[in-house]
Amino acid sequence: MRLRPLLALASILSPLASIRGVAADAPPPAAALAAAAAQSPALHAAHARAEAARARAGAAGRLPDPEIEGMYSRAREPMGEDYPMWEINLRQPLPKAGERAADRERAAAVVSMAEADYAVMAGELCADVAMALAEADAARARADLFARQIERVERVLAAIDARLASGSGRIAERLALQTRIASLRLSLEQDTRMADDALAEARGRLGLPPDAALPPFSAPTSAEIDADNLPSLSLASAKAAEARAMARMARASSRPMTAVGLRFEREEQSMGNMDTVGVSFMTEIPFRSRGYARAEERAARSEENAARSEAEASRHRARAAVSRAERAERLAGVSRRLAEETAARLDAEYDSLVRSAGAAGGMGGEIPVLMVLEILERQTDTRIQIIDAEAAARVARAGLWNHAPASLFATP
Repeated sequence: MRLRPLLALASILSPLASIRGVAADAPPPAAALAAAAAQSPALHAAHARAEAARARAGAAGRLPDPEIEGMYSRAREPMGEDYPMWEINLRQPLPKAGERAADRERAAAVVSMAEADYAVMAGELCADVAMALAEADAARARADLFARQIERVERVLAAIDARLASGSGRIAERLALQTRIASLRLSLEQDTRMADDALAEARGRLGLPPDAALPPFSAPTSAEIDADNLPSLSLASAKAAEARAMARMARASSRPMTAVGLRFEREEQSMGNMDTVGVSFMTEIPFRSRGYARAEERAARSEENAARSEAEASRHRARAAVSRAERAERLAGVSRRLAEETAARLDAEYDSLVRSAGAAGGMGGEIPVLMVLEILERQTDTRIQIIDAEAAARVARAGLWNHAPASLFATP
């Protein structure tokens, strides 16, 4: 008769013997996450900077305004005659050779940088949010697992209490079950907090209120990442173009500034006015500015070299991110396969334990509870390994957002 509670335990715990790996959900279209990111304050700011760059481009390479100068004086002759004199000069400063073209090139490069920076920021934001969502999903999965295990252990505890009430149980078994429940509840609280923190981080990144709905996890596939077509490459290319434009502006600055104008002068004398009309020409002697211009040109060349190095580093980072994501997905697949094998072994071990308890007669009421608890713990650990492996794969896929093509994001 003492074997009946154990058979009841077998019917309660038997679902634990079959553990299925947490299959990776097919990611929904990335448009939902990209659209949510586009509404964030950070990307609104990037969009406004791109608009400002485009507006400034319209003023690039403009001609300087004409200048007008007026002078008035009074002249006194030796005979004592006093008469007024006044003069008007109209000048048009001329741009330095190549200055306007370089300024237009620089403005176009700034626009390209602002647009590429928008795509880079969008990818970084989506990556941060996707990682937070992956961490939250993993924490929730662990919390759900712990909640189910608590419920099952509590059922075992109820069966042990029933045996103790009949005078056939052991208090040590009850204490062991209570300790296990306390440990599971602590883990449940920790993972619940981790999930809430991760979701709060995602909402903060997107600029959403605390109770706002979040888009589902999504990430680009490895096939979508082209190491030769990255937003970071576009940004580096725009920086190189700006550096080349700055080099051209440096060369232009070493050339002299010139201006042409018209001059009109009148002397009002008693015998009649004497008017003078002339043409003026002004130029600089740029003996100092040439040294400064050479230094600026060297600096621009260094900036261009730095942009090229950034582009090469971006390619390496993209290839490394793709490789990492592929390795993480392979590991998750191996973890799922091994978990099924481990679950089968635990199932066989559990069945053997129940059969042994039935054949042991009087000993059967005392031994299996702690052993069943050990199997339960091993099953929990196996399931957590699967959850963590899937979470690592999702985090690695989320990192691909940093290298996603600009076509996934709305053009600012």
